[in-house]
Amino acid sequence: MTKDELKQKIEEFCENERLDEKTTKTVVDYRNCLNKFYDYINEDNITFSKDSTIKYKLYLEQQLKTGQAKVSSINKYVVIFNKFLKYLGYKDLIIKHFRSQKKSSLENQMSNQEHKRMLRKAKELEEYEMYMIIKTFAQTAIRISELKYFTFENIQKGPYIDIYSKGKERQIILIGDLHRSLKKYCKDNNITEGFIFRSPDPILKQDSNRMINPSTIWRHLKKIGGVARVNLDHIHPHGWRHLFAIAYLQLPGSTMTELMDILGHSKMETTSIYTRTTLQEKKKKMEMIKF
Repeated sequence: MTKDELKQKIEEFCENERLDEKTTKTVVDYRNCLNKFYDYINEDNITFSKDSTIKYKLYLEQQLKTGQAKVSSINKYVVIFNKFLKYLGYKDLIIKHFRSQKKSSLENQMSNQEHKRMLRKAKELEEYEMYMIIKTFAQTAIRISELKYFTFENIQKGPYIDIYSKGKERQIILIGDLHRSLKKYCKDNNITEGFIFRSPDPILKQDSNRMINPSTIWRHLKKIGGVARVNLDHIHPHGWRHLFAIAYLQLPGSTMTELMDILGHSKMETTSIYTRTTLQEKKKKMEMIKF
């Protein structure tokens, strides 16, 4: 196989995945990962063999040793590369994943105290939209991409919002306090249709179809966090989901199955990641043990 033929096979594979209804992001990830393999090849004629795939794995391993990439990232390349090999008919040439010890504790986890400081500072700075977004994150455990379902129409319907995310349907539950706060926010800002969280651009602010950009949200949250003296590494897309998960399981009678439904997971293993505590929290509990 020539390099030109390899390039064509990569495009055919990606198109096949698109027609298999993979998301646009997934197809882009496939193409980017396989293009890295294409760039790795430095000869015009390619012979696929177990020896050649092992050499590629050694090349990936070198990136780990030099700190250019993490195990999770490299293993994503391995998954996609193996899938491509199977597509080409080389199932017997697939390579094994890199092993890593799973971390039993969370890093860069937002604390409840930091969350409360963020809320207070958002109010002080008159960042009322960010205040409501922070409150929504904490009280619903939604992903940032799911903010698009927070429309005037959905808020008026009741305490449950039907959404379609990650290939499945589920309901976002609005507790009474949040539901009332969102209604009041709409009233105070004359929002009578469309997205609740609008573009900050003065010209577009009144456009009900212009939602605030996720990058703008994180930029504002980092600004608020900095003023509130919150560790900026704790302000990330899953920060409030972790905070919610830990708090929920501390409630009497709560179960992992319920939490899995709320977070929108299809596997319990995924949910368990969100329930890990920080090393500081483990240490605090261990200090209470008396021998």
